[in-house]
Amino acid sequence: MTFRVDRRRTRKKEKKRLPVRGLFAAVARTARYEPWRILAVAIAISLLTVLADIAITNLIDHTNAPAVAAGELVSTALEILGSVFLSGFLCRIVGSAEHGLERPSVRQVARSLPWSRLIRGDLLVVLIIVVGLILLVIPGLIAMTLLAIIGPVIEIEDKPVWQAVRRSAHLVRQRFWWVVLLATLPLAVVSEIESLAPEPHSVSTALQTLAIRGFGTSVLDALISLVLVELAYQLIALDRTPAAVGQQPG
Repeated sequence: MTFRVDRRRTRKKEKKRLPVRGLFAAVARTARYEPWRILAVAIAISLLTVLADIAITNLIDHTNAPAVAAGELVSTALEILGSVFLSGFLCRIVGSAEHGLERPSVRQVARSLPWSRLIRGDLLVVLIIVVGLILLVIPGLIAMTLLAIIGPVIEIEDKPVWQAVRRSAHLVRQRFWWVVLLATLPLAVVSEIESLAPEPHSVSTALQTLAIRGFGTSVLDALISLVLVELAYQLIALDRTPAAVGQQPG
């Protein structure tokens, strides 16, 4: 019994801290490494989804239920594809800038992304979070935090969706409150900022929506995605399970 207690204390002492300063320094280096490509991709994706929303709001006859449903489906699909591509693109950029991987072109990223797994992972995360929010708000926020790095985990470790879910939860659980501060809260703030955009029923409100969602939040989305990718790299590096240690060369 004493041996078990001592071993637990030793593990707590040996637990390494998350290098937050190093994380932000890496994010800053990556932003300086590819500033214009990062901004161009983030803004282009955001503008595409916002323009789709504006078109659905103003061009589709809202008395035509099938047309409205089709429009919403297209808008949601564009948003998911855009989010997946941005996350994958930034994951490759971080890997190139900080972890010795080859510098990719946008076309190479589009061709090589594991689209199916990333989309299924994104949809699964949305479903889990929605169920959690419906049951009680707190479980939804916990799920949002535990699954915050599922996309980078799929990219970095090339895992199937369910393994990526478990892996993300395992990695985040060890540094839960840091992930809340670095991921959950910033994502909630961006969501609140997006909610300030008016319904684009006129030219002026459409321009305001483009300014807020097309340009403003796209930059914040890119920064948060960079933090999430580098956070995933750091959490993977800090993870020292017995199995992982046993697999290391002697």
